[in-house]
Amino acid sequence: MIRLLKIEWEKVRSYRAFWVMTGLYLFMLFSVIFGLPAFLDYLASHAGNDETLKAVKSIVFNFPDIWQNIAYVAGMRGFIKIILAIIVVIFISNEFTLLTIRTNILNGMSRTEFLIAKLEFVFLLALLSTFIVFLSGLYLGLNNSPVTNLSAILGKIQFLPAYFLEVFTYLIFALLIGTLVKKTGFSVILLLLYIIIEPIIQNYLPDSFHKYLPLNAMNGVIWSGNTSYLQIKTPEINISLQQYISWGDAGICFSYAVLFTVILYFYLKRKDL
Repeated sequence: MIRLLKIEWEKVRSYRAFWVMTGLYLFMLFSVIFGLPAFLDYLASHAGNDETLKAVKSIVFNFPDIWQNIAYVAGMRGFIKIILAIIVVIFISNEFTLLTIRTNILNGMSRTEFLIAKLEFVFLLALLSTFIVFLSGLYLGLNNSPVTNLSAILGKIQFLPAYFLEVFTYLIFALLIGTLVKKTGFSVILLLLYIIIEPIIQNYLPDSFHKYLPLNAMNGVIWSGNTSYLQIKTPEINISLQQYISWGDAGICFSYAVLFTVILYFYLKRKDL
């Protein structure tokens, strides 16, 4: 495992595009997460009823709801995480374009080890994203929440591993597209087009089947933000808000991660590289 990670590190260490794209992703992630409270502060300072906006900021970035809210925003369909997917597509496409995959195999790396190395790579990207969301949520929560005891901080922490599962599965999906298409440009176009294609397909399917479509499954583990305050203070408002992580939704997402990995395994095993 460590040997494979070292090989992957050597590939990306001097690859400028990887670091530029990763920096862009982190910049956008931080901008969105920290930009929203700053935007609310700006509105509050220029609005007549600034106490209302301050209250909104308080309940949105309050423990324990903050974990669900920032995980939902960071993991939205076709939003910030698309940059991570493009990084994966470029990385795997270069393996075929530059023939490094053939070089690795000729030097003794098995096709299974090649796949494991790529899975480790996307695992670390998803882990990095989750860690950034965790640090951001911890900082914003400690600065905005009136209650900062351990039980409040850990109250909805399960939304972080749920976020990791969504991102990890989505990156395996990007890895699959890049491997099958091989050409970077076409792979990125297909990745972006599928965001549009799936909703079109969805219109021709029964409602009960929608959650089983790939992107829906990869965005269905965390499907809404929430604040407990709104549920308590406005019970008469009928708004569908997610209250917990469904094992069924998580299972569908995880099943796609397994399915994509199995397809990659058999493709790499049988394909003439």
